[in-house]
Amino acid sequence: MIPARLPEVLVTIGTIDPGTLANTQLLSDVIDMANYEQVMCTLLLGNMASETIDFRVHTCDSAGNNLVQLKAITQLAASASANDNAQAIISVRAEELNSVSEGARYIRFGAITGGATGGPAAALVQGVLKAGRASTQDLASVLAKLN
Repeated sequence: MIPARLPEVLVTIGTIDPGTLANTQLLSDVIDMANYEQVMCTLLLGNMASETIDFRVHTCDSAGNNLVQLKAITQLAASASANDNAQAIISVRAEELNSVSEGARYIRFGAITGGATGGPAAALVQGVLKAGRASTQDLASVLAKLN
């Protein structure tokens, strides 16, 4: 059996658009987990200030409100260099949402620092569909996809 190509399996379903990560949480698009087996968010950090960093996934309502923390990478140590040009990854399986609230369906990823300076950051959320081909399900902002 020939394995599927990654672009046929992984769907780009959300982002935290590039911006300054500081003491106001940056949030991803709302993800409807009814469509996905599992999702993964990769946080990309630039030249960060010496501040702690928290990276989380929350359950929420369909509008992205009423956040309840599901998982977190917390208190990445404040460092003048250790967090520079680094990544953090959180993955979520659909069945994990029930650990927070029965029938939970929507999630949102977020990142925040322990100080006001922060630094540049962005995130990419990708998922594995429960059904269908990934090549037709990407965010509208995806410019191109080459297999």
